[in-house]
Amino acid sequence: MQKWSSAGKREGWRTTLALAAMLALVGCGASGSAESAAPPPFRPRSGPLDPVALVGMWKLTGIGAEAGTVVGLAPGDLTIYRSCGELLASWRADSQGLFVAGISGGTDGCDPRSRVAWLDRAAGYRLGGRGAMLVDAHGESVARLVAAGLPPPDPELFEVTDEVRRSFGTPAALPARLTPAARRDLPGRWVPAGGGSKAFERPYLKIRADGRWSASDGCNGSEGGWVAGPAGTLLATSGISTLIGCDNVPVGGWLSAARRAGFDGATLVLLDQNAEELGRLRRDNDGAGAGAGAGAPPSGN
Repeated sequence: MQKWSSAGKREGWRTTLALAAMLALVGCGASGSAESAAPPPFRPRSGPLDPVALVGMWKLTGIGAEAGTVVGLAPGDLTIYRSCGELLASWRADSQGLFVAGISGGTDGCDPRSRVAWLDRAAGYRLGGRGAMLVDAHGESVARLVAAGLPPPDPELFEVTDEVRRSFGTPAALPARLTPAARRDLPGRWVPAGGGSKAFERPYLKIRADGRWSASDGCNGSEGGWVAGPAGTLLATSGISTLIGCDNVPVGGWLSAARRAGFDGATLVLLDQNAEELGRLRRDNDGAGAGAGAGAPPSGN
């Protein structure tokens, strides 16, 4: 997550943010109406999407009480700036328009367990003009991002390197031996296909239909968000986790590192950016909380 070089830099940027917010309010008052400050209609761009375009400082619109909130999207790290401090999150996006994010920490008085409705609902994005639109799994608008006109608190964190561009790139194709996993195939409770471990409890991964997941590696609980697209594409984030050392099976880590998912028969196979296998899972037909589709064959795309 984000690292600040000094408390002075952080406090100085907070002062800049507060002054910008005050000037925005003064500007609205001088114009006689807040509506005059509203951004122009959103017109999505045609052609391929570039997730790198999401990196920057943004102001939220179209989300009711949270409108005007400043959000920073550095490569892999998302920060929501609030009066309590910051909510810290991880995020991922791809060239197909998939987007997922999840809260992983907080500073000062901001509770990292806070649920942020618009962030939880976001499953995709569209680019247009000088901003972007976050959309839900049905393509409906969740929130609009418009340029905040603010410098990033630490420019180095927002630098887009060749490595960053590669991380946003299209993953290698799914191996021909695997059947692409469709979104409807994934919800349910999964366990490592190779059996258990010497951990305190049985490792598992529970994928929920609402775009959230929870897991245990046998010792530590973890959670996050996920979204799936065509040809087995998959993006997931990892949020808050406990830290207990043991002989574990990192099923949550498999999911958060995955870029594609496919089936080898009834076995779910998770693969990374280079189509290297991360891990194999089978449905936990006997486990508590198994999905309604447990035991069913994959439907494909």
